[in-house]
Amino acid sequence: MKISVFGSLTLGLLMTASLAGAADLMPDFANIPTGWTTDRYDPASFTNVGTYQTRNNVLGIGITSAGNSANRPGGQQGTFYNTQGKQHAVTGGGGSFLAADLYIPASWSDAANGSVRTDMWGVMQNAVPVVSAYPIIGFTNYGGSARLRVFDGAVAGGWVDLGTAVAYDAWTSFTIGFTGSAFEFGVNGTTVYTDSTISGTTGFQAVIMQAYNFADPAINSAVLTDYTANWSNAAAVPEPGFYGLLTLGLGSLLYFNRRRKVSL
Repeated sequence: MKISVFGSLTLGLLMTASLAGAADLMPDFANIPTGWTTDRYDPASFTNVGTYQTRNNVLGIGITSAGNSANRPGGQQGTFYNTQGKQHAVTGGGGSFLAADLYIPASWSDAANGSVRTDMWGVMQNAVPVVSAYPIIGFTNYGGSARLRVFDGAVAGGWVDLGTAVAYDAWTSFTIGFTGSAFEFGVNGTTVYTDSTISGTTGFQAVIMQAYNFADPAINSAVLTDYTANWSNAAAVPEPGFYGLLTLGLGSLLYFNRRRKVSL
């Protein structure tokens, strides 16, 4: 079968795109609350707030006194229910990932302005299937300096503070990737932490978006405040290496088409 140079280039582009591409499993925030169900306890709000800081269809997770320990119904006063958010079912194996961008206001840099915490969670499953792990990435200013951190269940205490500097009054991109043999956590397109203790994980089962309510008498030294964590679907930016693969693919196709012409 004869393939034109244009046809070969088109095929090459499609092949290159498939090599560079991995599956972003995060649901579109434009559709909130469709498909999202309560995880632990409902935040005061979990809505599409519209346009925020130049982004459209932004998810706002609101934390207020309405969800404080004292105001929750019997059996839900414990610290377990201070984590407030919703989850959405997703499906993806090795090569898939979760991605979302968090806007971190400058006021969050000083815990004296109020204790805040918000995270993106992956819910992983094994071949049974049952839940096998919870890789988490996010931001907090409670219990130390304002920082980005990840959760690694194999580490004492679980939480690992990242050395990545926090950018304020700006969007920060977070990813949780599953390679098939490890969880890879990314910040602004750079892998910042790898967890290879995956407990037989075969893929994603769900994603949880949440924030934390610190108004609990069991928590010491928290500065209480109402706040909203604003998350956006990841900006449409090619994955690292995409343009390199594209250039390589184009170069190879041009070379082989030139060789083909000469041989004819």
